[in-house]
Amino acid sequence: MKTTATITIVGAGVIGAAIAYELSRALSAAIVVLEARSETEFAATGAALGVLIVQLSRRRRGRNFQLRQASLARYDTLIPELEAATGVEIPYQRRGILEVLTTPEAAIATQSWLATHRDPSLEWLEPAAVVSEFPMINPQVVHGALWAKGDRQVHPRRLTAALRQAAQQQGVEFWYHSKVLEVKQAGEQPLQLRLETGTLTTEYLILAAGLGTTPLAEQINHPVLLQPVLGQALEFGWAAPPTLPVLTAEDLHLVPVDPQRVWVGATVEGDRSTGDSQALATLREQASHLWPALKTAPLLRHWQGLRPRPCDRPAPVIEQLQPRVWVASGHYRNGILLAPITAQLVRQALEEHLAVGKGHKAQQPVSDPSENSDTKTSP
Repeated sequence: MKTTATITIVGAGVIGAAIAYELSRALSAAIVVLEARSETEFAATGAALGVLIVQLSRRRRGRNFQLRQASLARYDTLIPELEAATGVEIPYQRRGILEVLTTPEAAIATQSWLATHRDPSLEWLEPAAVVSEFPMINPQVVHGALWAKGDRQVHPRRLTAALRQAAQQQGVEFWYHSKVLEVKQAGEQPLQLRLETGTLTTEYLILAAGLGTTPLAEQINHPVLLQPVLGQALEFGWAAPPTLPVLTAEDLHLVPVDPQRVWVGATVEGDRSTGDSQALATLREQASHLWPALKTAPLLRHWQGLRPRPCDRPAPVIEQLQPRVWVASGHYRNGILLAPITAQLVRQALEEHLAVGKGHKAQQPVSDPSENSDTKTSP
């Protein structure tokens, strides 16, 4: 095992893997990714359904929406690029996302918003059209629907595996079961990372470890306060129509993943960090009310993970903490969506720093506080 690196990324989830891949394409440097878990274990990435919501977002102003648009656009080139490089098939759903409005008030508000924005990528469906075209939806809850045909869905774990493999093919090393216990920094000197298996000296450090970012940032006196928010999902055996888009209603998503399976997950779990059987039962009850076929569909599995949400600032946190340290974490419910643009921002910042030399002034966060309360998110 080597003892030095030029760039070290802490965290091999979708954010860390995307950064590793982006840097490997742009820089000729010794890059190491440290991951505390095994190669098959996931935290926030494992809680995600990969729903990429942009056009359904009601807030269209500010930096955050621009990042969403840029990141989604990158996906249309990134997926074929990764598949060609690795041979890994990445399920990428291009049929859009159908938002079902379940109250008259929500339908009226949505039509009013749509009339103002006049977005050609959005299609309004009257209740009769929804029931006719999507008979799996409970007709009693349908008051219209908004179809964002440009929004997408990607398989989070397959995406992350492909990003890791593509980065490795470019020379990046991934060290699993390599938890960082301590970060030491002396002035402008390289950083010393103490691991359970030894010590690694690195010129630059990128913290992309989700909730694990907080204790490491504290050690270099730049607090990044993140709190855990539970994400849970269910997988059902159900033969969904092959052309079915992602369905979303009442803060629940139904995601067709193949001809025989669908995922169901909540966009918001509340400020909880542990799951229980009652929460899963409630999730299934809510889903069965919206999509009655799930009442009798076999439950194949369920899973959960913790999403990192910033405590004192908008999500995500992407900034330079010190001349040698960057953070890219706290994406909350939009980690999958924003992974490509996050990687590009980190790469640009690092390239600029290398160009101007050491001692570069810390950058401002890229997120826009006005966007933190976006009504639609991408779990």
